[in-house]
Formats: sequence, structure tokens, C-alpha cells
Amino acid sequence: MRDVLLLIRHGQTDWNLEGRFQGAREVPINAVGREQARRNGRVLPSLLGEHDWQFVASPLGRAQETMRIILENAGRPDQPFVTHDPLKEVCFGAWEARTLKELREADPEAVATRKRDKWNYVPPEGESYAMLAERFGEWFKTRQGRHVIVAHGGITRVALHLLSGMPSASVPQFFIPHDRIIAILDGKALVI
Repeated sequence: MRDVLLLIRHGQTDWNLEGRFQGAREVPINAVGREQARRNGRVLPSLLGEHDWQFVASPLGRAQETMRIILENAGRPDQPFVTHDPLKEVCFGAWEARTLKELREADPEAVATRKRDKWNYVPPEGESYAMLAERFGEWFKTRQGRHVIVAHGGITRVALHLLSGMPSASVPQFFIPHDRIIAILDGKALVI
């Protein structure tokens, strides 16, 4: 059996629109986010084929709601899924609920330091992308087979780094859409 991942970012939230760091905070998806999830749900059956899949989500509410909407629109409303803590978004600690503009005004040196090395920068009381990659990587080693994962932009970025070789310096800048599915197969990524 081939290892295949279908990675889906949760639907848009109001904080996404405002440019606020969400991290581990519980922020619900909005009406646009629900439509994005419905779109991904309509596309999903064409990718699943006749294979066995495991459905996994981040334990954060925005990912679980997105998964439920996706499954309903994929014609699988009763499909069970599990959640795993290692799939939570990167924790931005004291930066959560704030915008980059607010942070530039409050602590321009910290923002400049982060800009120079987003992969390794650790916000106060938070974690870096490097730390997130370690957390996700440990979980990833334990699973096998085909997975549909609904999680976050940070999780998708580190998966692209670990599984397709995207350079760590490029990963934090890579835009992860809410309304697309990213398939990773044999080290190659495809946005659908």
C-alpha cells in the first residue's frame, strides 16, 4: 500500500481575515470557511478512489468543524475520524490574538528577529516551526497508509518540509489555501 497524505487546512476564520495569530486558540470558522470546507468535501471523493483511508483532524474546533463539513459534502456524513494533539497548530504563545502590525509597534526587534529566521524563531511562551516539525514528525512516524488530515497552515507547511523536501527557510512563507487539498505522494506535492 502506498503512503498518501491528503492535507486540508481548516476553513477561514475571522482572525485569518484580520491577520491575527491564532495558534492554539479556539477560533471558529466563519461563513466563508464553511463554504471552503464544502468545496473541499465535493472534491474529496474524486481523490479517495476505492482505497481504505484514515480520517484524522487536529483537536482544535475549527479543524473538527471543517472535517465534519467536508465529510458531509463528500457523501460520508457518518464517517468516523480521530483527533491527535500533535496536529494542533504551531503555538504562538504571547503573540496569539495579535496582528503583526500590533507586534511591530510593541516589539519591533522581536518581529525583525522572526523575519530573519521564521523556521527557528520561538515567540514568547510559544514554539517554532522547527519544534512543530519535531512534534508532527514523531506522530507521522507512527502512522501508515492513506490519511486525510484536516489541520492547520503550520502543520501543512511542516509536512511539506518533511515529506517533499521543501527547504525550511521557505516553509514559513509558503501560502496554504483554505479552499484546496494538498496531496503528498512519493515525496511530491500537488495542490488540488
